[in-house]
Amino acid sequence: MQQTTEQHALPAKFFEALEQEILLSQDLLVILNEEQKALVIMDMQALILLSNKKENRLSRLQALDSLLADLTRELCPEAKGKTARLGALIPLLSQEEGETLNLYRTKLSGLREEILSRTQINKHFAADVKTYLNDAISLITSGIAERPMYGLTGRSKKPSLNQPSFISREV
Repeated sequence: MQQTTEQHALPAKFFEALEQEILLSQDLLVILNEEQKALVIMDMQALILLSNKKENRLSRLQALDSLLADLTRELCPEAKGKTARLGALIPLLSQEEGETLNLYRTKLSGLREEILSRTQINKHFAADVKTYLNDAISLITSGIAERPMYGLTGRSKKPSLNQPSFISREV
């Protein structure tokens, strides 16, 4: 008894979604590189704009991932309830389509690893900057707090209008 493997053809929208994922992932990498530059110079306005761009790209990537997962589940019924993997489709496709899909998988995998790496670098850098700024603020405010007369003039015990009488530790 011979087992035949039924070959499927992927719909055009499958490869279109993969193309879009690659383009969006490349765009996200550009945004992450810009984010790193903005972190270095502490450009808060740029960071806010980049954050919005990142959220947009990520939500679009999630939608494409969801579409691809649904299409993969349709072709791989045994993947029901599990995470659908593109690699599971390759044996079900013609050799040419399987090779094309594998090229997309390899490209996407590399982009995802690079995105993850760049994200980790940016997170660590942002955390280091935050720690540095918090330490600097603590140093400044603790030095001021140790001066009992800070904010008071020599003649009176009332706070001067020229100097703050209360320093907030929040920035």
